[in-house]
Amino acid sequence: MTRWQRRARLVIAVFGIVFAVFVARQFKGREPAPVAPAPVRTDPGAVAETTGGQSMKLTRSREDVSVKSEKQLIYADGSSRMIGVTVVTDERNGDRTFTIKSKEGTLGKNEAHIALDGDVRFDSSDGMTVRTEHATYSDAMVRAAGPVEYTRGRMSGHGVGMAWDETRDVLSILDQAVVQIAPDEKGAGATHITSGTAELARRDKYMRFEKNVRVQRPGQTIESDTALARLTEDEKHIETVELREGSRITTTNAAPGGLQSLTGRDMNLKYNADGQSLEHAVVTGDAVIQLAGETGNAGRQIAATTLDIAVAPDGTTPTALVGHEAVQLTFPPEAGAPGRTIRAAGLEAKGAPGRGLTRALFTGNVQYRERGGGVDRAASAATLDVGLTPGMRSIEEAKFARGVRFEEGAMAALAAAARYDLEKGTLELSGSEPGAAVPHVVNQQIVVDATTIDVTLAGPRVRAAGNVKSELRPASKSGKPGEAGNDVKMPSMLKQDQPVIVVAGNLDYDGTTSKGTYTDAARLFQGDTSIKGDTLVIDNKAGNLTASGSVTTTTVLESAGKDKKRERSPSMATAKDFKYDDAARRLTYTGDAHLSGSAGDMTATRIELYLTPSGDELERAEAHENVTLREQNRETQGTTLVYTTVDEKYVVVGVPVKIVDECQRETTGRTLTFIKATDTIVVDGNAQIRTQTKGGNGKCSS
Repeated sequence: MTRWQRRARLVIAVFGIVFAVFVARQFKGREPAPVAPAPVRTDPGAVAETTGGQSMKLTRSREDVSVKSEKQLIYADGSSRMIGVTVVTDERNGDRTFTIKSKEGTLGKNEAHIALDGDVRFDSSDGMTVRTEHATYSDAMVRAAGPVEYTRGRMSGHGVGMAWDETRDVLSILDQAVVQIAPDEKGAGATHITSGTAELARRDKYMRFEKNVRVQRPGQTIESDTALARLTEDEKHIETVELREGSRITTTNAAPGGLQSLTGRDMNLKYNADGQSLEHAVVTGDAVIQLAGETGNAGRQIAATTLDIAVAPDGTTPTALVGHEAVQLTFPPEAGAPGRTIRAAGLEAKGAPGRGLTRALFTGNVQYRERGGGVDRAASAATLDVGLTPGMRSIEEAKFARGVRFEEGAMAALAAAARYDLEKGTLELSGSEPGAAVPHVVNQQIVVDATTIDVTLAGPRVRAAGNVKSELRPASKSGKPGEAGNDVKMPSMLKQDQPVIVVAGNLDYDGTTSKGTYTDAARLFQGDTSIKGDTLVIDNKAGNLTASGSVTTTTVLESAGKDKKRERSPSMATAKDFKYDDAARRLTYTGDAHLSGSAGDMTATRIELYLTPSGDELERAEAHENVTLREQNRETQGTTLVYTTVDEKYVVVGVPVKIVDECQRETTGRTLTFIKATDTIVVDGNAQIRTQTKGGNGKCSS
């Protein structure tokens, strides 16, 4: 027997013994086993119950969803109830993981709907947390009907009702939404937002608010019916805000010229990189920007259908502004300054940081109005270029162009271009265009046309240059005391019911004194009357008139002889200077004076014509120094001459008086009296006799 055979026999023997013992034990009487207690079910209605962290995996189109619970109860209809629920979803692209936890949860029979109850908490892997008491999860949507709270970074908020769209990564607060943004590390950026609803689209980087939106930021309040805020890529700052319906921005403590309020139907706002200060705004629909004024003064307002505004880095100071349709700039009245408004179809304004808007160009049917403090001025033009002081405290100058019309009281000015200096109260008119060949100024007293006209509105005072043509108007016939135009009068030597035309190179007219000074070849015309001189001065208050420098006058005056027959006789005079004194009804020619008319032809150093009170009839004429009278082929020389029209008598005084007749006979004496009607000459009180006459040319009989 070999060794292995001996070993095999040993193993078989041992096995036989063991098997015998086993069989004996089986047939031996057993002790009864202890009975385990029946399990107590959480819900008797459940058909099955599991414990110990059961989990299941649900597959969706764009994410994987796992549901884990501490305990699960399964019901006959296929639904299940879970205790200690955790729902985890993973985006297929792996960007984020979303976790939802609650005390309890109910899973629908088709595993497509989970109802979560009790301390529901939603967390995303990138830091967003949402809390509520009751919610549902179905097809990548989390919904809640009750109060909701949420946080993410510096942002937190609450509201009533919530919907989270996992696919779009959008959190919506359905009612009474409140969003708060805490200050950043620099203490800036604090924001408080209230609205009816809020939508936070994290993937698309925007926040949308609807119904009575109100945004509170330090020093600024934003209001509208709806608002859409687009965020930077890191979601830390606001890039743009779109406001729709009833939009309004108000700021506090704005510097003069800074943004105080901005209103309109809709607004598009762009912020600087810090997300705090406004960089650009477009406002449409009844747009209005209110700019702060100096302390204690109302601000300035710009309105239009649409406003496009660029803002300095401080976030409140406009540096550029464009307005379209129904534009209106308003400066309210202030102490010492009237209110001012400018209306136009369009506006383009520019400025600089720290200064605000400093220039504004208005275009299209510009209407300018200035009213208050006894001032009422209006202007219109095709364009208006306005210079503004820093902070828009006031208008420095206004340049009107094309079809300019400026009015104040009875004064109107027309020109192709006008520059208005508001502080000085001056108006510079220039240019030429169809319908306005030269600037034109008119009031109740005077009409002026010239190449350029400068008007000082107080008075007014008018300075005109270049081909000046003016018309002096008769006094107003309204008869109302103190009314403009009633306190002036035409010199009585002129017709009182007819205008007077004056042309010259230059004019300086003072409306306060109603005095006009014409220089550079001045000429006056009225009917048959004309006056020429280098300078001409007309005083329409006193009714006086003066001329100097190569004076020439032509007048037609009435006179009556002994037969009382009235005749109109023209006369012409020249002199270095001329003066008409209305109170004395006296015309005075001085300096190489020469008069030719009904009184004869006379020269003298000074010639004076005295008119009757009516001013259109010669009463007497006087000549003084170096007098020479030529009439009826006689020449009379003396020191003084007096001619009276009532008796047509000349009285000449001289040392001596000398008469030379047509025969060159000379008569001398101290006094000469000549009666024109009777051709009678009396010398020294005696009738002229031939023995007093000497000389002659032999052509006349003795």
